Amino acid sequence: ARVSWTNCFGGMDTSDGGAADCLSMKGFSHTHLTLADGAVVHIYNLHGEAGGSERDQELQAADYEQLADYITEHSKGAAVILAGDTNLHTDNEHPDGSDGADIGIWDKFLEATGLADSCAATDCDDPGRIDKFAFRSGDGVDLEILGRRFRTDFVDSAGEDLSDHQALEVRFGWKPT
Repeated sequence: ARVSWTNCFGGMDTSDGGAADCLSMKGFSHTHLTLADGAVVHIYNLHGEAGGSERDQELQAADYEQLADYITEHSKGAAVILAGDTNLHTDNEHPDGSDGADIGIWDKFLEATGLADSCAATDCDDPGRIDKFAFRSGDGVDLEILGRRFRTDFVDSAGEDLSDHQALEVRFGWKPT
């Protein structure tokens, strides 16, 4: 399933303070991964609203509530892995973090869904990065993180990054419960 955010803010002319989010297919997708023993993990991929204006912050909060409601409805009790560009700056250093508002949005989302942030689960040293993984065990599947790192080898022939973000790799192990 592919679900767009209910609203967006910012078009081609960014003089309104928007981050041109209405020009992109932002939202989330959801699928199921069947493991070797037939157990199922629900997989979510997301791309969050960007920017740090008051309107961006309102929409980010609404978007993560929309996603939490969807996970509650479609993945109740299931093991879940969620990954993507959250556009949430969960440190107090980036100006788009709105003085901790992004931290509050992310924490509220994690609490509502029962997901754990992969950074917190691994004591990483870069909690403010906007690309994130979150996960939970459920329905007979116990998930654990085996490794987490930002990849530096996704480059073109000139050595330039292929994206404006380094790829985040999280390796999971699982066992039946």
